[in-house]
Amino acid sequence: PRLAAAVPSGITRIGRPRGLAAAPATEVAGAAGQSHQSPPTPVPASVGEDASEEVTGSEEEVDIPPEVQDLFDTLRGEALRRLDEFGPIHLFSLCWAYSTARLLDDDLQRRITGAALRLGEARDRGEQLPGMGPSRRPGGKGRGGGGGGRGGHSGAREAEAREDLEVSPPMQPLGGGLAANGESAAEPRQPSEATSEVRRWHTDPFVMAEGEHWMAIFKPPHWQVTVDSKEAAKAAERAAATAPFQDEEEEGDGEDEPAVGEQTNKLLLHAWIREHLASRYPVCLDPIEAFGLLHRLDAQTSGVLMCAKSYVGAYWLRLQWCSYLVDKEYVSLVHGWVGRDVREIHKRIRIDKKKAPNSRRTISTICSVGANGKPSFTEVCTLAHLTRPAMGQAERYTLVALKLHTGRTHQIRVHMQSIGHPLVCDSKYAEDRHAADQTWCPRNFLHTYHLGFNDVPARTGEQEVIDGRPVDVLCPLPEDL
Repeated sequence: PRLAAAVPSGITRIGRPRGLAAAPATEVAGAAGQSHQSPPTPVPASVGEDASEEVTGSEEEVDIPPEVQDLFDTLRGEALRRLDEFGPIHLFSLCWAYSTARLLDDDLQRRITGAALRLGEARDRGEQLPGMGPSRRPGGKGRGGGGGGRGGHSGAREAEAREDLEVSPPMQPLGGGLAANGESAAEPRQPSEATSEVRRWHTDPFVMAEGEHWMAIFKPPHWQVTVDSKEAAKAAERAAATAPFQDEEEEGDGEDEPAVGEQTNKLLLHAWIREHLASRYPVCLDPIEAFGLLHRLDAQTSGVLMCAKSYVGAYWLRLQWCSYLVDKEYVSLVHGWVGRDVREIHKRIRIDKKKAPNSRRTISTICSVGANGKPSFTEVCTLAHLTRPAMGQAERYTLVALKLHTGRTHQIRVHMQSIGHPLVCDSKYAEDRHAADQTWCPRNFLHTYHLGFNDVPARTGEQEVIDGRPVDVLCPLPEDL
């Protein structure tokens, strides 16, 4: 059945409360039964391993020991005195540390952001930063900054789709829904040939929305979001920086990376970006900046993927990720009926990686819930209970919207499996059901339907940095789901 499921607003989050955006109308593959919808329970319930892990959201006060507060105050003063000596990675680390400790005040955030944007502007002008090479300019021409030019797609169909899907300010959600302030957004546009690209089975990425400094790319399933580690590590070593996507808390698959010298036909998103977009945007040639990519998705997961057009855009959006100001929400179909009172999952996740013999290359990643894992927080909102005819008793499923507050590897899959509701067609965490699921669902049923962030603000010279306007990018389910 086709569902027009609305997600309630006002759900808490770390940092700025934005709430879950309205889910797009969805079509559930193979769900031939009836939909049972009722108003969601307004009282949130936490699922955790013990009472100490059950928190209700960002409003809970955390007492910081005085000695820790003193240490952060001392570091703050020293960092501000030497801020102009910091490179981008140091600014990101500083912002992340104070955000995680919930000690990032407005003044510190403004000064870190100003320093990062000045570095970004210098890189976009082609200037060489200390310890970093100059920005590469394709063909030696053009300024690589935040120009609003179109992004180098080949073929009339892609160009046509870009033209129809480009969103001019103020940004309007692609599928209607809620604006960032909780008010109703503009009426959703009527489906056109371009806006229904996602609905149709689409095997290639394309730019579905863009601003001056960023673009939202539709990532089809089976495309891998991973930067070749040797290339990125060598470039990072030359720049005395940290290679992107090397934190185990990223959401990408650990087994995505091909072996050294291995001939592979894998679909690599950064290779597509270099081929189609790097001629316009120099940041998309830079392995230190992950070719403009700002986050990961598992190989089978489809949906919105953010990519920078400029160094200013890359640094601004990375700081938002470090400050927990980016909303990232998914829609998934899981086994069983999830209780409508289940609203939060607080369970620690342990990550185990199997390495190839005599190599540091990861060949398998498996995650599990355990006391020795890292704290992890997922919000859950039940959209609909569904049934599917089967031999004997009808099979039960739940369509859920999920919001990540932490970014552990396979977090959604592990958390839902831990409460007895594994994702449909998940071969790793629901292996016993995978063969049956594959008869009607082609892949892991997980899709990124919403990304929310503040746009890069207009800024010249030493002008004070203020938050840009809120942007919400919505992406409907593709046809295969």
